[in-house]
Amino acid sequence: MQKRKTKKNQGFLRLVLLSILFTFLAAGVSAAPVKIMPLGDSITGTPGCWRSILWNRLQDTGYTDIDFVGTQMGQICSLPFDDDCEGHGSILAVDIANQNQLPPWLAATSPDIVMMHLGSNDVMVGPKTNTQILAAYSKMIDQMRVNNPNMKILVAQIIPMYSPTSGCSTCYQQVIDLNAAIPAWAAGKTTSRSPIIVVDQWTGFNTATDTSEGLHPNDAGNQKISDKWYPPLTALLSGTTPTAAPTTPGDPIGDVNGNGSIDIVDALLIAQYYVGLEPSPFIQGVADVNCSGDIDIIDALLVAQFYVGLITAFC
Repeated sequence: MQKRKTKKNQGFLRLVLLSILFTFLAAGVSAAPVKIMPLGDSITGTPGCWRSILWNRLQDTGYTDIDFVGTQMGQICSLPFDDDCEGHGSILAVDIANQNQLPPWLAATSPDIVMMHLGSNDVMVGPKTNTQILAAYSKMIDQMRVNNPNMKILVAQIIPMYSPTSGCSTCYQQVIDLNAAIPAWAAGKTTSRSPIIVVDQWTGFNTATDTSEGLHPNDAGNQKISDKWYPPLTALLSGTTPTAAPTTPGDPIGDVNGNGSIDIVDALLIAQYYVGLEPSPFIQGVADVNCSGDIDIIDALLVAQFYVGLITAFC
């Protein structure tokens, strides 16, 4: 009788000990922070203070269990932040892909989410065609998925370049064309396991007011870039995949009402915008047809001239 009771007690004791062990193990296991890699050129890296604005907004709105990652760091912005990133000044997307630079960066950091703004240097310095740039994007996406089959990827339709400042007379239009091609490219590469979300960083970005010299964002530009990243990034952090179609800044320059043709209505809409009215629809990003950095009456006149055949191209 005593022996049977002892065995029963021993079994109960084991159960208690296992329960205690499980409790301690459960308490000691916490979800790892979500690793986010900002990937790009100097617009992302030096100083890339949109990252500082974004980081602090995430912290202030409860998204605290995150870790910005990358092999680059040390930039100084007005707000303290986790400044790790993969922003490399003067780098080309084509070079990253062709030289297989991305795999070791991924291996060192193992991100869960990548935020990519790349292509400006390919357009201006390369120069590379948009076909080459998109091929580079594709190779990088494949490499991301080798590192993490569940990688979530935010890809920017990149900010405009003010061609007189950059010395590149074709840059402004090539960026428009690249951005126009990105949604279809992304749709062809996205998967349910590793979605690609297109983020329109182009629309509403004004090189005259949002950059320091037509290329790199100033404080106003950094705020705009941060504001564009925030909604899709927080959706991913909340466990959902954004499904809304991005706006398409790739509408032909001058087609401000987005109807697929450039005509006298576009000229009138630009004139209305210039005098302070609020025409609708109105795609601000394609209204600066002379690439001056401002939308003014000259743009309206040039669109009218284009419509009647006096000129055949803008910028």
